Amino acid sequence: MIIDLQATSYEAVKKGDIKRMRKEGKIPAVIYGHKEKSKRIYVLFQEFKKIVDILRQEAVTINLKLNGKKLLCVIKSIQHNPVTGELLHIDFQHIHKKEKIRASIPVHLIGVAPGIKKGGIQDQHLYDVVVKCLPAELPSHIDVDISSLDLGQTIHLGDVDLPQVEFELPKESTIVSMLIPRAAPVEVEPEKVEVEGVEGEEGEKEAAAPEEGKEETTSDKKEAKKSDKAQ
Repeated sequence: MIIDLQATSYEAVKKGDIKRMRKEGKIPAVIYGHKEKSKRIYVLFQEFKKIVDILRQEAVTINLKLNGKKLLCVIKSIQHNPVTGELLHIDFQHIHKKEKIRASIPVHLIGVAPGIKKGGIQDQHLYDVVVKCLPAELPSHIDVDISSLDLGQTIHLGDVDLPQVEFELPKESTIVSMLIPRAAPVEVEPEKVEVEGVEGEEGEKEAAAPEEGKEETTSDKKEAKKSDKAQ
């Protein structure tokens, strides 16, 4: 995406000029390019804030309107106050149509992975990638289709079809993978040993105790016969 942005040259002559500019809603910046002298400029906060919102979703190339000319630029860095978050400074790089540039491009996942429906865990490794290409071939973002991503499968950077750009990361770099969750351990209840016709602990105690009316042993019968003869 190419966006027009108005810029104005300035020269700080007094201490406190920069702070005064920020209070007036102006953001100090610098523009530089290959074999070019850097220039101090400022842009309006309200205008640049719109670009910052877009940058969260896609890469932006800027037509910087400066002194009656349009300079094709990319944003190289944005500085914020670490405490308040106030936008402090911007670096613009002037680029040429026949000169390759480096830029960070956001990665968007599109579609619904079938692995999700099977209980898989979607693990995205890359949310943006640095590419090198000609300005006219710079993509605003990279779409990665995950509609066929099943359990245990992975999409690598080499699977992305963008022949006009060079990736700084190796082709083997993982963009997103579908993890297989570990099965939850199943608790097995210990088996209960039961005596036939009797349940629980009482049955176990009864099984251990001698039964009432137990048959007489052979020795008991012999003693009884001796007693009868004696009589």
